[in-house]
Amino acid sequence: MYYLCLVLGISLIIGSEFQDKPFLILQICGLGLLMLALYQLSRRIENLPEKDSYIKYENEEEE
Repeated sequence: MYYLCLVLGISLIIGSEFQDKPFLILQICGLGLLMLALYQLSRRIENLPEKDSYIKYENEEEE
């Protein structure tokens, strides 16, 4: 669903650029669809795991 919004938003923005007199409403709708799709797709990306510390034991840190 969101991939369709992504493609549709990009096509609206790019398609309106090739017109002699571009419609501002189509550009705004395309940008809105693009931003909505990117936001929803980025929410699905899980957080990256935190890197483990190179210190294995507490004693190594004191030395």
